[in-house]
Amino acid sequence: MPVKKLNFSFAPINDNPVSVDASSKFKNGFSHKNGFPTIKFSIPAQDILLDVGNLYLSGQFLVVDTSGSSYSTNDAGATNYNPNNDSATIVQQNCLNKSNWNGVQSVIDKVVVQSKKTQTELQTIINYAPYNALKMGYSHNEDDYRQVPSMRTLCAGARSGFVDRHFNNTATVSEGRLSGLSDKFMGHFFSMKLDIALLQSQMIHLGNDFSGGLLLTLHLSPDASVFHSRFRTINAGTSNADPTGASYILKNVRLEGKYAVPDAQDLSSYNPVLTMNSRVNLMNDIVSSENSNSFTPQLQMVKGIVNTFLDEDQQNNYLQNTNNFRPPLALVDYQHAKNNIRYPNDFQTKIQPNAESTNEISGDTGVPTPKFDSHPAARQGDSELRLQLNRAITGGISPSHHSASLELTNDNMKADYDDATATSTLQVGDNTKPDLLGIGVDYANNIGQIQNYVNQDYELKVKCGVNTGRSGLPTSRSNKIEVQESFLRNFSQIDLRTLQKVQ
Repeated sequence: MPVKKLNFSFAPINDNPVSVDASSKFKNGFSHKNGFPTIKFSIPAQDILLDVGNLYLSGQFLVVDTSGSSYSTNDAGATNYNPNNDSATIVQQNCLNKSNWNGVQSVIDKVVVQSKKTQTELQTIINYAPYNALKMGYSHNEDDYRQVPSMRTLCAGARSGFVDRHFNNTATVSEGRLSGLSDKFMGHFFSMKLDIALLQSQMIHLGNDFSGGLLLTLHLSPDASVFHSRFRTINAGTSNADPTGASYILKNVRLEGKYAVPDAQDLSSYNPVLTMNSRVNLMNDIVSSENSNSFTPQLQMVKGIVNTFLDEDQQNNYLQNTNNFRPPLALVDYQHAKNNIRYPNDFQTKIQPNAESTNEISGDTGVPTPKFDSHPAARQGDSELRLQLNRAITGGISPSHHSASLELTNDNMKADYDDATATSTLQVGDNTKPDLLGIGVDYANNIGQIQNYVNQDYELKVKCGVNTGRSGLPTSRSNKIEVQESFLRNFSQIDLRTLQKVQ
């Protein structure tokens, strides 16, 4: 047992304090647009253990408008708040939203962990935010989001569209609770754990005979990947409904945690080989209605694969929600294969009914639009898809708390079929109801089984309506290709004495 634990709080080695200029605009800080786009921390080498279970990134989150000024107050826009955004006087902070599922965590795009003594990369995670958002959505239900995530990471789950506007303003200044924009309490406080496998395993020995200290670099996301408009299509007469150009700034950022001071027995029994629950991200495209994607992961211990699908214009776009995870458009069936043989299921998984069904509801064909069907999700029979995805994310057991509900899917499909008309005065295509679906395959079966993919191929075949332009499909999506992001959950090991990694 460690003799004692010591608290620490590190400022970034490239710290860039926020200031306010003469025109009352924020300067500096950490931001992809307004300040430094990377945050770097140094954890020094010493004969002590890093308690990875108590490691947090904390700071304050500021939102600035398209001109670079702070949003003045939310109260002024309260009377103009309308879920349909059909008022020309609506204020912009009511139309600016961030990720429902992981909130401030979406500002992290890439993470690099290095040994301080050799600069060797111990772990690199790309596309950090999307998978983190998916995991958060499958770890918290609606009640959960009202508590810890809302306080720590400023996200509210499926109801985020109703509360996000409260994070986008400086009402406390106008109400006299803060002295001004330069007040040290200006900004919404956050504190989040880092979803990094190396920092979620056992305690890390920081001595020179082991890791030799750590360098942690966080690369920040573009503003258009953090924020999105309330609606994807904005009426020209309601310019304030378009938040394009809004940005974020992080200030007073700190890496906080605890050291564990080991005794002689701890040091003698310390295992220098860390086993980690890692993930690897691979990308491909779906370009047609019958598509097959294959890749060779070169991983020894794969536990499962989670495939998510995004429209070609969905990332880095203020008018789209980057963390809206939907199955391929009008999905009909799919199958997984290993080395060109169906595996682990020797059959296609079918969506029934689906977009090509002709006899389920009185001969009605195609997925109905909200015009004549208030529950379009009833025409997407995806229960098997949901079960397989649940198991792929959690390793064989269905999550007890999650937000992937039929109600959410129904609201999301309504938004897809919500199209603008020439006489419409409303915005259309609600972005605040992002879904949490994809195509997954689990190999672990909740007993730790793995698959070897070294020089072996994984293949996913899908039949869908992508890039078909069919009239029965959403006009905003039917002519687009989709990006397939595959997250491979795998075991990996690293020896802190040699800094060699096996995955």
